Amino acid sequence: MAEVNKLDKIVLYLMPERIQKQRLRDIKAASRRRKFKIVDTFCAGVTHVVTECDSLEQVLKFLLLDDVDQLHGVQVLSMTWLTACLKNGRPVEIEESQRIRQKQLEGLETDTDTAGSIAAPNTWACQRITCLQHHNPKLTTALEVLEKHAQLRDGNSDYSRALAFRKASCVLKSLPHTLTDIHQLRGLKDIGNHSAQVIEDILEEGFSNEVEEILNDPWFIKMKLFSSVFGVGSAIALKWIERGWEKIEDAQNSNDITSDWRVQWGLAFHDDLTSPVLRQEADNLLEVIREEATKLLPGVIVEIVGGFRRGKMSGHDADFLLTHPDEGSEIGLLPQLLQRLQKRGFLLAGQAEKNSFTPGVLKKDFKLSMKGQLDHFEKWIGIMKLPKSFKDKHTDPSSIIMPTPGSDPIDGSLDYQPSRKKAKCGISGLSPWELSRTERAWCARRVDLIISPFSQYYYGLVGWTGSKHFNRDLRTYSQKVLNMKVTSHGLFDFTKNQSIPAHSEKEVFDILKLPYHEPWQRNC
Repeated sequence: MAEVNKLDKIVLYLMPERIQKQRLRDIKAASRRRKFKIVDTFCAGVTHVVTECDSLEQVLKFLLLDDVDQLHGVQVLSMTWLTACLKNGRPVEIEESQRIRQKQLEGLETDTDTAGSIAAPNTWACQRITCLQHHNPKLTTALEVLEKHAQLRDGNSDYSRALAFRKASCVLKSLPHTLTDIHQLRGLKDIGNHSAQVIEDILEEGFSNEVEEILNDPWFIKMKLFSSVFGVGSAIALKWIERGWEKIEDAQNSNDITSDWRVQWGLAFHDDLTSPVLRQEADNLLEVIREEATKLLPGVIVEIVGGFRRGKMSGHDADFLLTHPDEGSEIGLLPQLLQRLQKRGFLLAGQAEKNSFTPGVLKKDFKLSMKGQLDHFEKWIGIMKLPKSFKDKHTDPSSIIMPTPGSDPIDGSLDYQPSRKKAKCGISGLSPWELSRTERAWCARRVDLIISPFSQYYYGLVGWTGSKHFNRDLRTYSQKVLNMKVTSHGLFDFTKNQSIPAHSEKEVFDILKLPYHEPWQRNC
């Protein structure tokens, strides 16, 4: 059955299992008020089943069905989809995260032996399916605290400890079952002794003393706080702590601050930049960028990448990858696009980087860090002004022209290099500090624009989709197993001594002899 989106074509069956009776009655009443057709039993004609069940196996059990094929293409969805429909007053597009799936499709292809241990999973994270929603969030959250602590403590000088915790967390995320006993870890690769001890503590006691101590450690709390500022790494955060600073206001009020434009804007708009960018905001900005880019270069491809492409509903920034099937026509697009976005009042501050790619990059040796590997694309890294109305699904992005408080916009370079007293921000005479204190109908949001030649596009799409650990594992796997080097620019086969092009995202996986995983399955 084809996916149905028209209200008059939808027939809903709300499974009563796992829903309180009063809540079920309220949801049915709200649905009928919105003109949705509700049936009280599962029958022929039902197009959408809405449930609180966690897996398709559970749904089949309650519906007394033996096989998925007996659903005949009916959409089986979580309650979050129907909630979104009721909020918008009409059927909304189905997100991949809202589909109820079979357990074996959500994680590794593993078996449980007679002793209860889970058979060893695939060796590499890039071989495994890892979804946003998984079975062991309490355990992975604890390991991510240890990872963050190690990362802040060691920086990039020694990231092996942080990487060990990340690897263990990624394995747990991909498991098809909730871990209930430490013995189930037997045979699982990348679960080191330290991680195993923390997991055992949580399984037996409900918490880990080590993790609790870190979360309550004043040094860790301040390091996390200061490193949350745009442009601030662990080295700068440590200096601020050594100065005796306790809170963001100490840095904001200091006259002795770095001249780095990112840090200055990051401090001035800290509240905005540390509040999550919503998926709706990113989608509306995508429409603006696509509209302006198409006016400049018809046929341009604009894709939202990063966490949003992997199914996340919020993130710390929004990344957009642009290309054009006519190789070379993308040259010069970025500065023109920035000028158009500036005229519409969207640009706040940023810095453009030129394309630094050379063919030698494809086979040059590389060293991975916790942050992955930098690419050589032409790009703009900065902060944009998104109207608060962008959070509304019914906003028409094409009509938005941002108001500019204070003086008229100034012309000039789009590579903003502000000073403490005065900064170019597209508004004459206002520093970031002054601008952040004005009454405004917009929020500051981190945005990256990346321009890729079409011959490198599908490798770039994989790289910029992520996740970071998926990419790191993909590169290590290609090097150690296949004697190849893969980056966001392409793939070089050292055995054949040649680069190998890809004409689709799936072809990238095929070349690497990996099963193709959809973006939402790469959340390791």
